[in-house]
Amino acid sequence: MKKRNRKKGAEKIMSVYWFAILFIVAAAIVYMVAAFYGKPYDVRNTEAELLADKIADCVSYAGYMRDGVMTQDFKTNLLQNCNITFNVEDQFGWKQQEQYFLEIDFYDFGSYPGQSVFNASAGNSNLKDLCSLNGGKLPLCLSRQMYVIDKQGKQYIVNIFTIIGKVEKNE
Repeated sequence: MKKRNRKKGAEKIMSVYWFAILFIVAAAIVYMVAAFYGKPYDVRNTEAELLADKIADCVSYAGYMRDGVMTQDFKTNLLQNCNITFNVEDQFGWKQQEQYFLEIDFYDFGSYPGQSVFNASAGNSNLKDLCSLNGGKLPLCLSRQMYVIDKQGKQYIVNIFTIIGKVEKNE
């Protein structure tokens, strides 16, 4: 006598489970991709920190103030002296300097907080007014402090204030 193959029903049930598992895996992959690429990543904080680090390197080296920092030439040509460009992509019709602002204030260490001894700034100063506001869709503001000594041994506190706009890009 020949044995008949009676496993056809089991194969049909297995194929239903197989398609259910494939559907669950595909749905999970689609969900993960949508979650990862669905919202833009806001890198303005990192960009503001890098800009502040670049200014700190431009102003001082190993805790000592670089030559020619507290001069009128440094103040008027801040971006060129520190090799900084405010070029941005023209994705939203932005102009070059409207998305950034940076400000450097030097204070005498003995009278801090007092009147600024020297300051320099570049970029869109209108962004500074938005830092005191609360809510979404506002520029990112970052303030840093450091301590420097000039060649004569005079000590200064340096405040570096950077603002990154690019609000439309990070909505």
